[in-house]
Amino acid sequence: MIRKAFTLVEILVVVIVIGILAATVVPKFVVAKEETSLAATAEDLKVIEAALNMYYAKNGSYPRDVNRTQYPRELVPYFKNGNPFEKLAPLGGKYDYEGPPNWNPVQISMRTETNKIGHTEEDAQRLDDYMDDGDLGTGLIRREANRTYYIIDYN
Repeated sequence: MIRKAFTLVEILVVVIVIGILAATVVPKFVVAKEETSLAATAEDLKVIEAALNMYYAKNGSYPRDVNRTQYPRELVPYFKNGNPFEKLAPLGGKYDYEGPPNWNPVQISMRTETNKIGHTEEDAQRLDDYMDDGDLGTGLIRREANRTYYIIDYN
């Protein structure tokens, strides 16, 4: 006798195996995506910090503070692989340079504007755990209201 179809039991076994595989693989992809956004945000902040330090070494001061929607154009030559200020932060929000004379210490913030794409306090905490001391009230990564900021220099 030649069979031309699968039995109900065979179909159920295949569906169960696919369900088990999906249940174990999908959460790992979600965690990997979160880790990638943390690493990319940390890398952006380090790239901006390196550009600011090179600028400071050459000029003896940091660039002056600019409006929130702008960034110091004099930093562009110090970015080798693209300008992090021209994109959204991988965790969400927009990078904002805060320098002298309005800000001391010099810092880079990621702002979350009302009703716009941004990041949460939990995201900020994960970034702090990843890059710093794990406490948003101390260290180089801090959180205040709708912004998370990375302190560059305490001059």
